[in-house]
Amino acid sequence: MRVLPVLLLIAIGCASPAGSPAASPVGAVGSPGACPKGVDEVLASPALLREQADVALKQDDPELAYRYLALIEELHPESPESRELYPAAAKLFKRSYFRNRVGKPDSVWTTAEPAFMFHWLSEFFRDAKEFPQQQVDVLFVGMPVTLHDEFLIYAKGRPKYFSRWETRVTDDDGRIQTVIASPAR
Repeated sequence: MRVLPVLLLIAIGCASPAGSPAASPVGAVGSPGACPKGVDEVLASPALLREQADVALKQDDPELAYRYLALIEELHPESPESRELYPAAAKLFKRSYFRNRVGKPDSVWTTAEPAFMFHWLSEFFRDAKEFPQQQVDVLFVGMPVTLHDEFLIYAKGRPKYFSRWETRVTDDDGRIQTVIASPAR
């Protein structure tokens, strides 16, 4: 479902003449305004998706950058890039979450994307011998306590990944300061 909007952006960018204002960030790989080898090739390569995210950031489009990073997790969850780029995606997610949570509480950033980020986080719990504190912190610290509450509901439905740990947060006026984990009883 999430792949379709990015595929559309890639296709529009590839159809735009080089140098035109409608040229998408996809054209930034290789020569200006030109498409990389092909949409299939971009989608098949975590490295090319990462390049597109970098281009989107340079063009001050953090939401598009996030979408490219999310495609890496969706299409290549076992890739080293997925694990490596999780912190960057979490930071971009948090930025869009805050931008939309009050003015557009029904936005995808406050409804569907939190669950997607929880799913991505679950990859760090799989086969982990220790609690993935760094990955948890990058997603939760600074966020509203209600996001952790949503996570607890999400985690309860996925004991395969999360049942080994109980988490709680400390907060300052509703914003998470720390996430504390202890082994489940």
